[in-house]
Amino acid sequence: MWLEINGQEIIGIHSDKCDNENTWVDHDGDANVGDQWVENKVIKRADNIDDLDSRRVIAQSEILKRYPIWKQLNILRKNDWQEVTDMGKFIDAVRNWSNDLTLSKDQIQTITQ
Repeated sequence: MWLEINGQEIIGIHSDKCDNENTWVDHDGDANVGDQWVENKVIKRADNIDDLDSRRVIAQSEILKRYPIWKQLNILRKNDWQEVTDMGKFIDAVRNWSNDLTLSKDQIQTITQ
C-alpha cells in the first residue's frame, strides 16, 4: 500500500501512488490516516499525544509552571548566568520533547520532575 504523507502526517492510504506534491511511501505494515511518519516508521496516533500542537500546549504549561514569565524576566534581569543556563536547559529539554513525536508522555514527566 502507498502512504500519502503531508509533513509527518499520514493523510491517505492508497493501492496506487498518485501524482501530487505530497510524499509517497510504499509501506507493508499497519497504518491509519492521522498516524505520523517519523524516521521511516509509522507512529500510531494512540502512541503519541495527538499531534505537535497538543504537545506544544503541554510544553508551554510545563515551562510556565516551573518558570512563569515574571520569574523568567527576574532571572534574566539578575544576570546570574548559572540560573540563566539552568532555565535554558530546562526549557530546551521541554521544547525538544514537544517537537519529537517519538518520545512518550512519560518522558515529559521525567523532564519536569
